Amino acid sequence: MKGGSGEFVTNGGLMEAWAGPSGSWMSKLLELVGEVPEVRFAAGDIIIKEGTPSGDLFLLKDGEVEILRDQLSIGRISKEGSALGEISALLGVPATATVVALKPSTFAVVNDAASVIEGSQEITLEIARNLARRLSWMTHTYVEQIYDDV
Repeated sequence: MKGGSGEFVTNGGLMEAWAGPSGSWMSKLLELVGEVPEVRFAAGDIIIKEGTPSGDLFLLKDGEVEILRDQLSIGRISKEGSALGEISALLGVPATATVVALKPSTFAVVNDAASVIEGSQEITLEIARNLARRLSWMTHTYVEQIYDDV
C-alpha cells in the first residue's frame, strides 16, 4: 500500500526498516565514508540483478525502486537513505534480490563495501543497526502473519 508521502508501506514499517529514521543512516554513513560516486538510473533500469556478484552498497538519494525476489515483488522503496546490496557485500554472496528503478533514481554507491565496512567500527555499527531494524520489522510481520492464519 502507498503511504501519504508516496512511500511504500507494508504493516506500517517497511520504509522505516529499510532506511532508518528520516534517512539518518545514509547521512551518517556518507559522513563516515566520504566522497562516493553518484549513479543515476532511468525508469526500468536494473540496478541490482538477483544472483549476480556485486559487493557494492547502494544508498538511495532520490527516486523509487521495486525489489523482487524470484521475480516476486516484495516491496517498493522511495525513502532517501534506503540501503541496497549490503547483504551481498557483507556475506560475499551474489545479490539476493533484483532491484529495478520505477522512476528516475539516484544512488550514492559505495564500491567494495566490505573493505569500507571492515575499515571502520562506526560504519559497521551503522550497518548493523540498519540490519537490526529490518530484522525486527520482518520478525514482527512474520509473527502477525502466523497469528492471522490461526
